[in-house]
Parts: sequence; structure tokens; C-alpha cells
Amino acid sequence: MVEYDNEKFPLHKAAFLNDVQTLSRLLSEGTNDIGSQDPHGNTPLHIATMLGHKESITLLLSKNAPVKTKNAQGWSSLMEAISYGNRQTINLMLRKLKSQAREHLSSRKPHLMKVLGSIDDFYMEIKWDFISWVPFLSRILPSDVCKIYKHGTALRMDTTLVDFNDRSWERGDISFIYNPQVEHLKQHLVVLDNKKKKKLMF
Repeated sequence: MVEYDNEKFPLHKAAFLNDVQTLSRLLSEGTNDIGSQDPHGNTPLHIATMLGHKESITLLLSKNAPVKTKNAQGWSSLMEAISYGNRQTINLMLRKLKSQAREHLSSRKPHLMKVLGSIDDFYMEIKWDFISWVPFLSRILPSDVCKIYKHGTALRMDTTLVDFNDRSWERGDISFIYNPQVEHLKQHLVVLDNKKKKKLMF
């Protein structure tokens, strides 16, 4: 871990020292970029997460610190949090990541509407599967056929593979529906569990 002994990265230094008071003051001044990266590509949130400084993490997330940004090693702050296994921090970051994803989707709405509006309506299927060099293993690995529908500026994708990990996978009937015409931000992207007949959180 690099020690921040100069003022080139004041937010990083405050996060490194877990100096919440200084960190709060610097963020309030608005003159420092909360998403700035040091020579190793780390943001202040990376630093606070790697050192387990929960107070700094909470403060940075409350100020909308970017969760998805990756450092030179290809790690995001969320990946760092997962590697350390702190559930509270992971949950905080997941909630913020979801919020930032919505904001990003909303900011791209005019462009997406223009692009989708210029394309004819269509239906397509995409088949994918896992393949292994181990004999016969490919036969039992998961596969799926994603069905994609486009109508106007709306998109829908149906999938049957809900989740999978090292040992198992779960089948279901899930639909992702994107409709930029809907006014409410949270309704732009909706995830439906068709078997349980309910909307999932996004």
C-alpha cells in the first residue's frame, strides 16, 4: 500500500488515514474529484475498502463515490469488498452500484431512444452454452436460449437460466424489460419472475 505523503491526492490521503473529518471537509468544498485515481488506478473508495475503514467507506458512498471503477489490477471497490468478506460493506456497495446503474441508464436515455427508434422491430434468439475439454462434461454444463424482442423503443429479453455457481445452476423464467418511454426512473428497467408472477428488485 502506498503512503500518501503529499497533497496531490488529498482525498486518497484522508481515506488512507481514515480521517473522516478531513474527508468530509474536502468533499464539501467540491474542489476534489471523488472518482480521481492515483498512479495505481485506485480511487479513495478503493483505499478505504482495502484498509477496512468503514467510516470513510460510508461517507464516500453517501457522496456517490463510483463503485464500478477498476484500478490498474482490474479490481473495482466492490471486488475488494467481496475479497475481504465484509457483508455490511458489500451490501452498501451493491445498493450504491444499483443506484449508479440507474443514473447511468437515465443519462443515456436520449441516445438509446434515438438508436432504438431508428431500428425496425425484430425478434431474435441467442443460444449459448459452456464447453469443457473434459469428455462428456459439456453435456451436463448449463446452456440457455435468450429470446430478445424489440418493439418501438422497448426491449425485452427472456431467459431461463436464473443463477449458477461452481456446483449448480437454477432454472426459471425471467424477463428483462427496458422501456425508456416510462417517466419514472426506476421503471426504465424491470425484471420479472414469470413463474412467481412478481417483479424483482433492480
